[in-house]
Amino acid sequence: MRNKRKGTPKGLFDVLLALEKGEKSFTELKKIGLSPNTLLARLREAQEKGLIVQKLVPIKGKRPRIKYELTKEGKETLKMYESVRERYLELKMELQRLQQEVRKKEKEMKYLLSSLA
Repeated sequence: MRNKRKGTPKGLFDVLLALEKGEKSFTELKKIGLSPNTLLARLREAQEKGLIVQKLVPIKGKRPRIKYELTKEGKETLKMYESVRERYLELKMELQRLQQEVRKKEKEMKYLLSSLA
């Protein structure tokens, strides 16, 4: 079932932030933690909106690599969100911390349950 939220699709802001420091390949962008399908969808959407471009980067003796890069419009979009960027990144880090804590607690519970058996 598709998410019916209005606003920015999940991960689009993360993709733009990742590209802010320079061009990146799909493999490099996977590090932001989106599923490959979601990442591909966000890249396509960003291209359709004119926020990023895809380019072929030649590599000596190998096939060229596809890299993604922010356009002028993409950079301007990030500037528009400058006021919320810091809070967004804080909340994202807090979410990651909480997810790690949940995983730790789940391991503890499994250990306790296995010791009862």
